[in-house]
Amino acid sequence: MNPQAVNLKYYVVDFFLLINNDHPKEEGDEMVEKYDVVVAGGGPAGLVAAKAAAAEGAKVLLLELQAQIGGQTQSASWVPKDLLTPKLKGAVATKLKEVRLHALHEEVRVRGDLGAVVDRRQFDKLLAAEAASSGAEIWLSAPVRELLVTDGAVRGIRTEAGGWSEQIQAEVVVDATGARGEWSSLLLRKVLGKDWHRERLAFSNEYLMANLKDEKVAELIFTSYFAPGGYAWIYPLEKGFAIAGIQGIRIHPDAALDEFIGKQAPPRLTGAVPVAAFRSQLPLGGPLKQTCADGIIAVGGSAGQIYPLSGQGLRYALRCGEIAGRVAVDAVTDGDVTRERLSEYEQGWRSEFGSEFEVGGLLHSSLSVSQDRKMDSLLRALVGKPRLQRAFIDVFTGFKPMRALPVLLKDAEIARVFGRETVEKALALK
Repeated sequence: MNPQAVNLKYYVVDFFLLINNDHPKEEGDEMVEKYDVVVAGGGPAGLVAAKAAAAEGAKVLLLELQAQIGGQTQSASWVPKDLLTPKLKGAVATKLKEVRLHALHEEVRVRGDLGAVVDRRQFDKLLAAEAASSGAEIWLSAPVRELLVTDGAVRGIRTEAGGWSEQIQAEVVVDATGARGEWSSLLLRKVLGKDWHRERLAFSNEYLMANLKDEKVAELIFTSYFAPGGYAWIYPLEKGFAIAGIQGIRIHPDAALDEFIGKQAPPRLTGAVPVAAFRSQLPLGGPLKQTCADGIIAVGGSAGQIYPLSGQGLRYALRCGEIAGRVAVDAVTDGDVTRERLSEYEQGWRSEFGSEFEVGGLLHSSLSVSQDRKMDSLLRALVGKPRLQRAFIDVFTGFKPMRALPVLLKDAEIARVFGRETVEKALALK
């Protein structure tokens, strides 16, 4: 295998003409191709898994439902500085030096080196370039319609668009399809026969807003009226643009964001207009109890690897994708792709992040009761305490939750907000 080779196939809706000297398929025809690892989903988790597997010498194919990599369900992400490798720094839209926290009656300004906002459209494309340079093939507009299962083990996938269909055999399928839509969460829905618990799903919507005054400041707005069990945000992007978003439990994300902008009327958005929308769905109930089965690994949103307190998932997607790609290749090399062998992946990511997900769940559950009163009390406790403010940011975002947790929860006022039982359980996980 030539590690520099990239076979990028574009499927055009009207003609489904395959480039690279392939020929149109008649309706009903079905090709069969074979790979060591097939990755379903071209988000960060899938792209890193594809890169890691291809870098080990495996024959890897990544399938992306949409017609492009990047920017389909999210337009920007706030990330910690240490997440940005030199190659990924080109996606930085703004380096944050201030974050404003708003509750119903309180406001706190946190200053310092607070990470960066990255343009996800560019960020994901840079990840795709790294996967491709490692030797992974990438097919666009290639939705996974079905898993190929033999004797209870996943042996590949079937991708289909219009009258064109193709079976792709694989030793291991990496499910990086996310948690939104009919063709997502393949392991959960197609193998385990389950679905996400709706009461623990957060729905979100973001607008790319144009015609704003430039401010290199992020804002987090906590309000149970517009965002129960969640929050709203404004992230700065390039000159004249920003992201306004909202997430919450049991909300209609489109109506909630429109109502928030219209009734809350953040001064920063005065005169701004939306030019794009990005919707998503986030499972906040914690990771799946089982994230692999015979021939398949779930990673990222499809595995529920989302930090419950804030809904952050990018940091986990990158690292868990890396572990998934490496374990998949090792299993293929050993000739054993059973759940028992692939459980090395599960053991790896749980040892790194299991406690973080538990802590995020405990704190989120606590703040979901009397949300407005507790957030007012929390912000009041942060006033004039820079070290405590930074600890709150690191715990809330999931950037460095376990390191900052003792600093935050050992403050008497904040401990009272979360309650003694929650504090004791969270600190025990540390």
